[in-house]
Amino acid sequence: MRTVLSVTAALAMSANALGIIVQGTELAPYTAVTNQLGMSHGVTFSSLNHPAVTFTELMPTVWGIQGCEPFSPPANGGWYNAPIFVTFVDPSDGVTPAVVNGTITARWGDGGGDFDAVDMRAYDLANTLVTAQTFTGTTFTIISISGVGIHRVEFWANTNVGAGTSDTGFDWIDYPTPQIPAPGALALLGLAGVVLRRRR
Repeated sequence: MRTVLSVTAALAMSANALGIIVQGTELAPYTAVTNQLGMSHGVTFSSLNHPAVTFTELMPTVWGIQGCEPFSPPANGGWYNAPIFVTFVDPSDGVTPAVVNGTITARWGDGGGDFDAVDMRAYDLANTLVTAQTFTGTTFTIISISGVGIHRVEFWANTNVGAGTSDTGFDWIDYPTPQIPAPGALALLGLAGVVLRRRR
C-alpha cells in the first residue's frame, strides 16, 4: 500500500460514527447516475469517459454501480472498465463539497472467475492524494481504504496487474457520513497550497 500524507490528514476533524451505504439499487435499472444521490446519500458519481455512472447488472440478479464507456452502454451489454469517481457532498444541499473521515468500503468485482485488478485512490479537498491501494480478485471482493478528510475516491481498472477484462463495478459502497470541514481547516488547506506553489 502506498500512502501519501496530506495536510488534511493532519487536521483535527471530528469523526462521525454513522455510515451510509449505496447499494446500486436506489434508482431504476439502467439509470444514469450523476447527482441524484447528493441529498439522500451525500455522494455524486461521474466517470472520465462518460458523465454518468450507471446502476446495472454486474451479473445476473446482482445489481451494482458501473462506469460505462460511451461506445458501449448497458443496454448493449456494456463494457465496464471506465473509471468511477465518487465525490462526497453535504447531504443537506447535495452540492457543497464535503469530506469523510474513516474507512470507505466497497464490494467490488463481477464474479466472472478471471483475475481482475482495480486501483482505489482517495483525494482530499485540495486534490492531494491521501491514500491508494491496488486490489485483486477472481470474484466479488471486499476492498477498503481509510483516511481523514477524503473528498473523492476514484476506482480505476488496473490491466497491468489484472486481466484485460478487469472492470470497476461494485455492488455497494459504504462510507462515514460526509461532513463539511471546519472553516479553519479549509483556510489551512489554502495556505498549504500557497506554500507548495512557492516551493516549486
